[in-house]
Amino acid sequence: MRKMRYWDKVILFLEGLIILSSCGSSKKVVYLQDADVNRRVKTEIEYKTVIHPDDLLSIVVSCDDLESALPFNTPMIGLGNQVTSSSQQIPRGYLVDKAGEIDFPVLGKLKVEGISRNELSEMLKEKLSLYLKNPIVTIQFQNFKVTVLGEVKNPGCYQVSSERVSLLDALGMAGDLQINGKRKNVLIMREQGNEKVFARVDLTSSDYINTPFFYLQQNDVVYVEPNKGRIAGGNAGTFLPYVLSSLSTLIAVISLITR
Repeated sequence: MRKMRYWDKVILFLEGLIILSSCGSSKKVVYLQDADVNRRVKTEIEYKTVIHPDDLLSIVVSCDDLESALPFNTPMIGLGNQVTSSSQQIPRGYLVDKAGEIDFPVLGKLKVEGISRNELSEMLKEKLSLYLKNPIVTIQFQNFKVTVLGEVKNPGCYQVSSERVSLLDALGMAGDLQINGKRKNVLIMREQGNEKVFARVDLTSSDYINTPFFYLQQNDVVYVEPNKGRIAGGNAGTFLPYVLSSLSTLIAVISLITR
């Protein structure tokens, strides 16, 4: 049996190093690794966006007699249009004050904090039915936004046209995580009343689908931490693909020379 030569050992070692590096990196960057593609998963957490102070709501009231609905759609606040100033466009709407209330035409002060958009719509329909026949109430969030910071391609504050946005949606809007971002320890900061709630999410596991943080709430902040290599100031993670490519080329050259 031919004894393994020195360069054969070197080549074998380098090939093993490439394989181990590839396996290790894939386990750190692949999302939802344990998801079963052949099984449907029903989320256990009911999605519900509730109204908070400082939310800006567009509320439009209509009914069988449009003229009768005019007092409930004041030109300054009720129509959800925009006012153009010299420098910017200012959205119209009902701003929820610090007490969680809005000042609605004819009806006066209404407590809206802690209820959903649909619940507010039903409440207004009930109250407006004393004045209008078959009232229809359309409500939208005017300033629903989430903020994504840290190791993502495009960090920033993002306006959301729909109130249903998942964590993956938000990361997609921010251009996804950089290779240096920690996928197993994404921080979500949320306001609930007078409290701040913090949660850690592991994007490599599907377990977080059944948590209250799979869908984001308005004004949530998502922060992606840098990994140890990034913190140390080295960009080894960024250059790893190039290093592995160079090693592969070196192995091929050595093989041609020695065999």
